[in-house]
Amino acid sequence: MGGVFMRILICLIFVSQSNFLLAQDTISHSDKNIGINYFGELGLRPGIEIDCGFPLWNRESMKEKKKRKVQQYLHFRPSIAYYFYARNSNNFLLAPKLNYQLRFAKASNGRYFFIESSVKIGYLRKSLIGEKYRLTDGNFEEVKRAGTNSIVLGSGFDFGGYVSKSIDWLIGFDYFIESTQDRLILHRFVAKLGVRKKL
Repeated sequence: MGGVFMRILICLIFVSQSNFLLAQDTISHSDKNIGINYFGELGLRPGIEIDCGFPLWNRESMKEKKKRKVQQYLHFRPSIAYYFYARNSNNFLLAPKLNYQLRFAKASNGRYFFIESSVKIGYLRKSLIGEKYRLTDGNFEEVKRAGTNSIVLGSGFDFGGYVSKSIDWLIGFDYFIESTQDRLILHRFVAKLGVRKKL
């Protein structure tokens, strides 16, 4: 399964970077951004996520009657997240994602509100807390660096808006399916609150 995951990940990165090179002439530098979010699994297990948006495609149209712009963006967003499960585990998630954003901007002052959706595929490392032992030939043996490795598939929904020319606010919700080494299927729900800074 790990080999299949790596092939999918490499293909995703290759396609994304190819599209970026083709589209870069029509995308402004300000479309790149970096985000930092509170990342709470089940909303309560605290964590943090850092991601970076690389533009692949954009489109803009003007609604004359309402005097506003409708802008669409497609970003490739590699992200890394950490969250803590008390007395259980430290969790590290590496998950590149594709992100589609629909933005509604006032033509008069440039302020905007946006909604967006994303899909992701990633790798989750769960490091167990405390001493762990296994029984080997009738003796207990300590397991060092005990934990599990999982593949995750997921999606997300975010909304946010303008704070300043370089800062956006964001609230979001992620859902992902975790496929563990023991062939268990687990469902994860995440709440996010954060900001993005244009580069």
